[in-house]
Amino acid sequence: MAAELPNLKSLEQFLFETPPYVQIALFGAYSVEQLYNFDGGIVRIDGHCPFCQRPSTFTVVFQHVPDGSQRARIEERFSHDAMRLECVRESSHKIHFYFRIADLTITKIGQFPSMADIANDEVSRFRKGMNSLDAQEFHRAIGLAAHGVGVGSFVYLRRVFERLIYNRFEEFKVAEGWTDDQFLNVRMEQKIALLKDHLPEFLYENRKIYSILSVGVHALDEKNCLGWFEVMKQSIVIILEDDKKNKEELDRRLAFADAIRGFDGA
Repeated sequence: MAAELPNLKSLEQFLFETPPYVQIALFGAYSVEQLYNFDGGIVRIDGHCPFCQRPSTFTVVFQHVPDGSQRARIEERFSHDAMRLECVRESSHKIHFYFRIADLTITKIGQFPSMADIANDEVSRFRKGMNSLDAQEFHRAIGLAAHGVGVGSFVYLRRVFERLIYNRFEEFKVAEGWTDDQFLNVRMEQKIALLKDHLPEFLYENRKIYSILSVGVHALDEKNCLGWFEVMKQSIVIILEDDKKNKEELDRRLAFADAIRGFDGA
């Protein structure tokens, strides 16, 4: 059974991206040593601090490791362990995690603040540029994934993605002379091609995102959707980030252009 499970790739991925109650296989000395810090040195990982409200570095501290020493054979280990992350900027900023080790698997069984709280705080800086419905449904997608609901999270991500495309068409259709039929009666890939000059480069180059979301909604199971959720979420974050940067650059150019026009030669 364990061989069919996803492997533990990194401590960061397990703590910040893996939903609760998803079994992860513990294979290889590297992942086990990283998890239990056999060398006894200081372990630091990167992630989003919901208290600083920005990316930070954390020190890993084990709070509770029962059933013998940390060097106990992982093949024989059955335990309920706990760790906390302490932000290096402010040690009072702590994130707590609780997990179960059994049969060469690890399962996150609790954390505080929740995965949804951390993820939603991480993307909060983009919500000002989103309409209220997009912001609500993006928030809902993250919350569902954090509670192990994969297919439902994909439904909301796909709706957010679709509106990003439809809203961009409405924004530029008059200036470009496009008709509704040119846009509405073609597949999503053709819609994106039509809007190429008005979309972030990442979106155009990775327009397969929509196909993955659609396959997830119609064909994938909960586990596979959860496995792809972080990739899909971060892809939409990159699109929003590119849009935000482009808008800020345009605003900066307009501000300087206005200042230059205001020069009276005196």
